[in-house]
Amino acid sequence: MKWTFLLLGSLVWAAAPPVVTDLQPRGAKKGRPFTLTLVGRELSDVLRIHSTMPATFTPLSAEIPAGMMATPGRYASFLVEPKSDLATGVFPIRIETAGGISNIQLFSIGEFPELQEEETKPNSNDSIEAAQSLPASAVTVTGTLRGAERDFYRIPGKAGERRVIEVEGRRIGSAIDPVVRVFDQSGRQLAKSEDAPLLGLDARVDLKLPKDGFYYIEVHDARFSTQGANFYRLKSGSYDYPADLFPLGGKRGEIVEVSLGASTQRVDLTKVEPGRKLAYVSVPNAAALPLPFDVGEFPEVREPVADALKLPVTINGRIAKPGETDRYELNVTPGGKLMLEIKAREMGTSKLMAVVDVTDMAGKRLARAGDEPLPDNLYAVGASKTAGDPYLFLEVPKDVNKIQVSIEDLALRGGQHFAYRLIARPAAEEFTLSVNTPLVNVPAGGSVFVPVTIDRKGYMGPVRVRVKNAPEGLIFEGGRIPGQPPNTIQGDRGFVRNGVLMLSAKPGFRLDSTELEVEAVGQLADGREITATGRGPGMSVAVNGATLQGSVDRQRPVNASWLGHSLPAGGTDALPVQLEVLLEKTVRKDVGDEFYFRWRWKGEGAELPASVSSDMVSAQDTRAIEMARDPKDPKTGTFTVTTTRLTVAGDYDFYIAGRVKWNGQDVDVYSRPILVTVKEAPANAAPASDAR
Repeated sequence: MKWTFLLLGSLVWAAAPPVVTDLQPRGAKKGRPFTLTLVGRELSDVLRIHSTMPATFTPLSAEIPAGMMATPGRYASFLVEPKSDLATGVFPIRIETAGGISNIQLFSIGEFPELQEEETKPNSNDSIEAAQSLPASAVTVTGTLRGAERDFYRIPGKAGERRVIEVEGRRIGSAIDPVVRVFDQSGRQLAKSEDAPLLGLDARVDLKLPKDGFYYIEVHDARFSTQGANFYRLKSGSYDYPADLFPLGGKRGEIVEVSLGASTQRVDLTKVEPGRKLAYVSVPNAAALPLPFDVGEFPEVREPVADALKLPVTINGRIAKPGETDRYELNVTPGGKLMLEIKAREMGTSKLMAVVDVTDMAGKRLARAGDEPLPDNLYAVGASKTAGDPYLFLEVPKDVNKIQVSIEDLALRGGQHFAYRLIARPAAEEFTLSVNTPLVNVPAGGSVFVPVTIDRKGYMGPVRVRVKNAPEGLIFEGGRIPGQPPNTIQGDRGFVRNGVLMLSAKPGFRLDSTELEVEAVGQLADGREITATGRGPGMSVAVNGATLQGSVDRQRPVNASWLGHSLPAGGTDALPVQLEVLLEKTVRKDVGDEFYFRWRWKGEGAELPASVSSDMVSAQDTRAIEMARDPKDPKTGTFTVTTTRLTVAGDYDFYIAGRVKWNGQDVDVYSRPILVTVKEAPANAAPASDAR
């Protein structure tokens, strides 16, 4: 992905990293200059705009929106002059100041003239009677939804006229789960859309107007929820869009013929950048946003497939009707290891909730995935209750040289939009790595933590996470993920998969903005190393709503993972205080260990807390007790961490954090990690003590 980096100002030290909470406007018509105002905090003295949008950004005096106070650092405005190759799509906007790098907001470029929802007063377009008038010509309207609000728009129409009405929400970084409905002037509903095919959670209707007159468009959130990112973009016009997508991807380096419904397109994958996993496809001159297209590495085939296939291979298929099951035969190596992966629903362009079943040629089941209960992981309570696309790590029996793989939908559905990619390949023990933060700003002389997760695919040993391209002056520590205890494995997915990588800047070092390459390393029994490169979310936009069933699909944070980032990082000012943790003593008991810690603050200028929080990363069944600040020295205090027999013996990263008050703001301060070793407790061990 090509990024544009534009130097915009001189260096002026700031106290805190910038935060962008809104863009005004949220989109613009292709080919025209426009003024873009960023809204947020600490936006003064912008040094650079980071964006993939081919355009120049010229700083302007901040345009204060009507009714808003001119708070210092609240706004930053730019004249944006797009280049000729700017295409319809969604582009990330990030800024850099002396305080560090900001989060990303997404900006849409479209084909139609732009309007704003008219809400000069509350509820001004919240009923058919008060609907905002739109022109008969094609238009894009940016609006917002506040909780149970419904927005109404009125358009004139002619009998027999085709009208496409589409709402962009999740695809452009909003937490709104949009529903669109169309009524005639008598109030009769003509069309409704929620979760339209190929659009994920967004909505689109395509209808022919029955008679001359006015028509009414209603937009609301599916759950009438109150969201922080509550914007949407409504498109109204007569335009073409992809009505189908098959296959869902193709092989890197090839030109792939793709069906988009009424038309086909040739997708050129010969120029996809190394490491990029997605391309994009649409109909010519489309007003609709392009669709993601998977970029694979192996030979590709399409159903129907008559003969047994050799590995590796990617099979492109579709469950074409309800209750259908697709079956494929694969030639395999007896005693070998095999990985089967499905790409479908998680791509956003398929509705398939795949179930994969593997048998030998006599019909004996070897493995199955996609319909098994999710593990009850007590140590990851916030995990999603909705499984992603399934995968299987299979050790082939020594007397089997051919297997049958079956694909079906969990709810026995089917149809045009139930396509999939089945990737079958020989596999060793392996894992994937996810970076669970969209960015970090490392304080000069201070530390930040980076949460990471591995998904075990056959490899159950310990893993260490590191930074491949750490500049001189940036220290990475921790990142230990213990091996998976055999007695807690359920299928291929182990519980012990979370880690924390700690990044610290040496005294006097300030990190320049960069993209850190994070990778995880494991070691096989024969001593060979295996690695996985980490990918993080491009953004993290919270989605509010009822959570009685956990974080299901429509309540997952909006993450824009298609941006393909590892870990964007910047440097910020030194904090006034640093936090240190010391392990003073370990006491071994027959029921577990007791670790006695001391925390210590260094520096002046901040209001210190009475306690700290602690984490022994990935350790199960631990507890922090007896936390107390030293009455003689408020800069220090002690606490104890206990383990039990459920705590697996091994090496763990341990760090603490404290929230201080500085310049009227709450600031989290982290210690550098230390190593803590939990030993196996003998069945009848006598209490013993050893200082460390």
